[in-house]
Amino acid sequence: MYVSMTGFSRTAIEREWGTVTLELSSVNHRYQEIYVRLPREFSSWEPWFHQRMRSLYRRGKAQLRVDIEWNASSEAVSLNKSVLARYCVEISGVRDSLGALGAKCEISLDALVNLPGVLDTQGRTGIGRDDATEALLSELLDLGVGRWNEMRRSEGDHLREAIAVHLEALSRHMSDIERAWPGARDAAFRAMVDRVGSALEASGAALPDESRLAQEVIILADRWDVSEEISRMASHIAKFREAGESREPEGRKLDFIVQEMNREANTINSKVSNAEIRWMAVEAKAAIERIREQIQNLE
Repeated sequence: MYVSMTGFSRTAIEREWGTVTLELSSVNHRYQEIYVRLPREFSSWEPWFHQRMRSLYRRGKAQLRVDIEWNASSEAVSLNKSVLARYCVEISGVRDSLGALGAKCEISLDALVNLPGVLDTQGRTGIGRDDATEALLSELLDLGVGRWNEMRRSEGDHLREAIAVHLEALSRHMSDIERAWPGARDAAFRAMVDRVGSALEASGAALPDESRLAQEVIILADRWDVSEEISRMASHIAKFREAGESREPEGRKLDFIVQEMNREANTINSKVSNAEIRWMAVEAKAAIERIREQIQNLE
């Protein structure tokens, strides 16, 4: 399955106290990374979001953000006098200590009411670690992930089309190499035999037995024979197509297969001296590189 690591979704759910919005975005990354940003009222749910997200995808950098837009009825506030009184006692003690040192400490009421816990926002206290909140967040996350996955699969379909073009080009280049190789191999073999014989004659050394000479030349020829590389490349292309048809995202596996493809192309290019085949190998490497660039976007 071709699933892009790049995706985005924005989902909102309305309740009587306000609207909760979830934004989920992701970009390419070698490993799985998750970043969660929550409003203060939902801060205790951060581990829950991390746990859920870890099971939803394999690799990529995902950023999840939740925002709340409160209704006017939820914005009413009340003064928590007991908390304010405790702040005042502590601050008075500090001010007395500073006064004994000759320092002045003036604190305004505005500063006091902005301290944590002094103002209680009515209508928000019901949001906590309860089943109703978990049901809300589960629904929100399921909707967001569903739309996120739709975009990632849509992008994956575009990547599949682009990769199919480059994979077909690679297959075509390898077929050209396979057809050209027997003739190039025979010509290289004859040229090697002639060079060995000429070198021996020029040195005045006695010519070895013809069968013995042929045996040694064959041993040398095995070192630059690319038949196995051509066969392995065909196997890699077949495995690539098979992995792409899997029901699970296989971006990492495809990445490994492309590495093996590149290794075979490099070996062919280094072994063969025939200019035409070397150029075909270069074209094959270019197709492999274009495939590699595309699969870097796949999960």
